[in-house]
Amino acid sequence: MLFSNRNKRPKSGFTLVELLVVITIIAILIALLLPAVQAAREAARRMQCTNNLKQIGLAILAYEQAFGMLPSGTAYDDPVADPYKPDAPNEGETGKGWTISVLPYLEQQALFDQFAPGFEGYFLQGLGIKRSDCRMAMKTPLSVFRCPSDSYPPTSTKMYQWENIEVAVTNYKGVLGDSRIGGTSSVHQGSMPDCHKTRNCPGIFWRHSYLNPVYLRQITDGTSSTFMVGEDLPEQNYHSTLYYANGEYASCHAPLNYMPNPPTPLLWWNVMSFRSYHAGGAHFCCVDGSVHFVSEQINYDLYRALSTKAGGEIAQLPE
Repeated sequence: MLFSNRNKRPKSGFTLVELLVVITIIAILIALLLPAVQAAREAARRMQCTNNLKQIGLAILAYEQAFGMLPSGTAYDDPVADPYKPDAPNEGETGKGWTISVLPYLEQQALFDQFAPGFEGYFLQGLGIKRSDCRMAMKTPLSVFRCPSDSYPPTSTKMYQWENIEVAVTNYKGVLGDSRIGGTSSVHQGSMPDCHKTRNCPGIFWRHSYLNPVYLRQITDGTSSTFMVGEDLPEQNYHSTLYYANGEYASCHAPLNYMPNPPTPLLWWNVMSFRSYHAGGAHFCCVDGSVHFVSEQINYDLYRALSTKAGGEIAQLPE
């Protein structure tokens, strides 16, 4: 018996045009959603960055409560650092950064103890924190000192005075003030003379701050309007060794978010300043422990005034 195919229905399916329409709609939806997803992720990273700085600020204040002064850096010898002692190797010039001093207050007592052999000996003689038995500690990264918006590796062999030695890097630097680092070599302005090798700077942290530790009573401009720690990028500044006293401070002499393209990380007189990959600005922790996002459009004179502890300026953070 023969059967007719007249009543058979054609198989259903997408035509090529319909398929292209569906693909186009999906592509449009992805294009619309991607910026929102990226914005949400960056908001989360900014929140984490804020939390990091809050933890660091609280650790610094806990140190102050314990010792009566803010932690300080102990860089290697320099003839102009201390005119009151002979220009000779000093056992106290170990290279130990203020960042090591606050480790116990960041729940890192074990790491602090690993640095113990480096708490004596002259850095430039390969002692202090440059001892071989401090190498493991020196390359131990800590997430609390890394901004999640920065994809730079957690360790590096390019950092200044640590070339070819693996060390952990930091995104958070103590605020030196507004001193013109490098003096007239710098393309930026700032207070003169350059103070970063001396006994005193207008801010909170500098290379030889152990020579003249900072006390809260000295911050006469107000703890809520004085920067203490801010953001930086190791890719832009090879003075970014996490635990080293010549890598954990920067100056507000350069405008916020000064970023040469391509980077010039070895031109320290221009790049030892503050910046971030957050759109439009960077975070700073003030001496009272509060954290603020500061716009890169901030007035330059106000920015510099906020970096000094006793400049006598009437400076308030913008709302």
